[in-house]
Amino acid sequence: MIRPDVSAPLATTALAVAFACALPAGALAHDHAAKRGRLVFADHEKPVVRVLDLDTGEVTHSFDLPRPNPVFATAEDRRHVVIKTGDDAGTVRVLDNGLTFESHGDHEDVDKGEVKLLDLTFKGDRPAHVVSENDWLAVFYDGLRPWEAKSNAKAYLVPLDSLGETKPEVAEWLGPAPQHGIAIPLGQEQWLISVTKPAYAKGDNQKVSSRPDGYEILDRTKGWARIASFNDTSDPAKSCKEFHGHASLANTHVFGCNQAIAGDERGDGGVLVIGQTADGSWGARKIAYPDERRSSTIKAAAGGQYMVANYGLKSPYDAFLRIDPKAASLSKADIFAVPGGQPTCHYEISPDGRRVVNLTQDGKLRVYDIAPEWKEIATFDAVAAFDCAFGAATPVPSLAIIGNSAFVSDPENSRIREFHLNTLKQGLDIPVDGKPANLAGGGGAG
Repeated sequence: MIRPDVSAPLATTALAVAFACALPAGALAHDHAAKRGRLVFADHEKPVVRVLDLDTGEVTHSFDLPRPNPVFATAEDRRHVVIKTGDDAGTVRVLDNGLTFESHGDHEDVDKGEVKLLDLTFKGDRPAHVVSENDWLAVFYDGLRPWEAKSNAKAYLVPLDSLGETKPEVAEWLGPAPQHGIAIPLGQEQWLISVTKPAYAKGDNQKVSSRPDGYEILDRTKGWARIASFNDTSDPAKSCKEFHGHASLANTHVFGCNQAIAGDERGDGGVLVIGQTADGSWGARKIAYPDERRSSTIKAAAGGQYMVANYGLKSPYDAFLRIDPKAASLSKADIFAVPGGQPTCHYEISPDGRRVVNLTQDGKLRVYDIAPEWKEIATFDAVAAFDCAFGAATPVPSLAIIGNSAFVSDPENSRIREFHLNTLKQGLDIPVDGKPANLAGGGGAG
């Protein structure tokens, strides 16, 4: 259901003035004012997703969902927001924020079309990783644990340009067994898909992790024929034990593998890099971690040199790891400890790939330069201190980047705050109805 929502209008003339002052540098230097776009956000208590217009400060649309605070993933086109609703049916929906973008070199024009919740609906057991690359969208379902019930992994695959059609084109990959896996579009109908561990699929040992150890590259046009395999646990360069975490730059893919564990076959000790060789075939190599820790989340921004992973021995991880996928090795200089020994909580990469934006549990928003050396360059008092542990009962603020701005939700004070990444100054401070929580990034220009 869609309904107009004007619950968060501009409260005062002073706030309207703040909007004018917060326009990005150069916005008025063209023959038109640059539009900023929209921000999609969820509510901690109410089963609703709202759309905030960043040019007026008004909440313009609301969409009812089964449960409060669903999880978002923004597609590569920055227009479509994948919503894991959290209901028992494993329902995943897609919201069209109506935005289209046109680059003009020194700035980007944003056009605002209709906002709508698409009729397209996915269902299955345990929706997990969502990946959007090379003009495709992939939604992976892990399947149930083998000892719970019969259920296999699967992935829904959708070309982004078909989402505007009445009936989008949807393909389906069906796995032979459950796994906490991933499906990655490589282009030209080739897909990199993780492989279920036989011991987990067997299901008679509940201590075996659902996380895969390796991958295959499959060709959908040839009946999912295997064209490359990186699933040999006897070869560190062709496996990634206990995989979790993935990012890519220029179609080179990096995966977080298990830490080194002396005398334990589950030990690994690095990140796996998969990319194309000079002859166009796919190859892999391992880059060792600088020490005994591991990563489980990796992020990157197109055009950047580095990826950034969380880093630690066990959750909560309390450091970041800078990864150059072209490098031969990683060193201690690539590690950055979060100030105060805090967990990494929420972090994102700036669009130019040069900075990390980190919301820590003390309520501060921190901005770090990634290179030539790690350096904290700005700190803001964004929200009150909060619990960022997985499954925290109290409302958890969220972080998203749109253009050159970082947005932070403040559920306790019913506000959404903006921080400019180019000027390192605070921008908008917008009151909204309810308790804004999860945010979807990418929906506009900074």
